[in-house]
Amino acid sequence: MASGGEGGEPASQDRRTVAFRPPSNVRGIVAMIGACASFACGDTIMKLVSEMAPTSELIFIRGIFVLLGAAAISVYLGAFAVVHRAMSRMMALRAAGDTTGAWSFQMALARMPYADLSAIGQLTPLSITAASALFLGERVGWRRWTATAAGLVGVLLIIKPGSSAFTWWALVGLGAVLGATVRDLATRKVDPGVPSPLITVFSAGLTALTSLAVGLGGGWTWPSWTLVGGLFLAAVFSLVGQQCTILAVRTGDISAVMPFRYMIIIFAIISGIMVFGHVPDLMALTGILIVCAAGLYTFYREQHLRRQSSRRSRS
Repeated sequence: MASGGEGGEPASQDRRTVAFRPPSNVRGIVAMIGACASFACGDTIMKLVSEMAPTSELIFIRGIFVLLGAAAISVYLGAFAVVHRAMSRMMALRAAGDTTGAWSFQMALARMPYADLSAIGQLTPLSITAASALFLGERVGWRRWTATAAGLVGVLLIIKPGSSAFTWWALVGLGAVLGATVRDLATRKVDPGVPSPLITVFSAGLTALTSLAVGLGGGWTWPSWTLVGGLFLAAVFSLVGQQCTILAVRTGDISAVMPFRYMIIIFAIISGIMVFGHVPDLMALTGILIVCAAGLYTFYREQHLRRQSSRRSRS
């Protein structure tokens, strides 16, 4: 999801960071849909303002707002008391992946249809499955490898290589998938006692620093109040989306909640039509459906294997 999502955030051990409520799939599903809507709103704003300033300036200003927001939440929760537990190579790798994803997504977002880019982003769960097998030694059967291959076919239908509709920026969009994959795999290795807002502080901080370093090379303009206001709203939507995602996975069963992450595609298509006047063609829609179907199959297959493993361990 694209652009600002914090996939797989570890839960905090600080009792103030977790709302202990009875599990509710309805609440979790609503929260996940709310997260998708928030991310779509933020991405739409970022695309609207993409021509008002250089990419580095856009990323820097939004990153500062996200950083301040995450820092404020961390202070409120007392998360900085465990900052020493966050200082690790995995946290650095996670921040690097998140920053790479943010840069790649924004550069591609400014130059290609939002719905297409959002669909490409849904390749992330499939790439995580493949990377887990290749680099972490996890066992991945032929069914999930087939689903991953099908997802790649779907992406090819969306980006249409070799046709007049092809844009090289779609490959930059795949860079966002790579960054998100590194981010989510590294997140698994981050100390689970590190609160989610504190993780966001590290990622947003690195993103802001890299954009500032690039921007110092020249090309920045003094931002208008319209631009600053838009980027502030984009940052708010990003933070809301992140917190809704965390709420969703904490209050509902994963098997019930996670499929609704694909609602981002629906919101992206609506945004593309209503705001940018872009209607995906039949080939792109077919590719979108294939990517979503492959991702859903992979998710359900992983859930099935976990249940089997759990039953074997109990017997």
